[in-house]
Amino acid sequence: MASQQSSTDLIADRYASALYELSSENKCVDKVLNDLINIQELIKQNKDFNLLIKSPLISSKEKLVILKKILSKYEVNSLTSNFINTVSTNKRMNFLSSIISRYNSINSEKRGDVFADVTSADILTTDQKNKINNKLSLILGKKLSLNFKVDKKIIGGLIVKVGSIMIDSSLSSKIKKLSISMGES
Repeated sequence: MASQQSSTDLIADRYASALYELSSENKCVDKVLNDLINIQELIKQNKDFNLLIKSPLISSKEKLVILKKILSKYEVNSLTSNFINTVSTNKRMNFLSSIISRYNSINSEKRGDVFADVTSADILTTDQKNKINNKLSLILGKKLSLNFKVDKKIIGGLIVKVGSIMIDSSLSSKIKKLSISMGES
């Protein structure tokens, strides 16, 4: 499973990086990003469309025909259209969602955005989210995008992950540390 995940990441990164370079050269990054976000929304919102894109039983050509019909309702950039053709030709349609996510990440990285995952035991209020956002923005000094998650297992406190840095102030980790230190004495 780990090798399958890494090959998916590798494929998504290669396609997204190539598309980002081309869209940057053609000065249409925002237009391509908008097109891809529209496609991603279709994949997320329409369960049948999501199954169609991921299905190994439906040929890439059939997927392309359906996707082009859907995209004809939008004013899609020619680069986006050519990219979708390339993905289809190379039989990588099942990776489309991952490619789009990676393109979005590359765009955010190039713009200097910082992403952080904040995990709490309960759903946070808007005020709490704003306070966390303000505090982290002061510390990091960059544009910050927070992704809030809920995990009842941490009992209380927060776990904040920014890139490879993790700050764990959860109650469950404090209990583990306490039990370890009590076991040693």
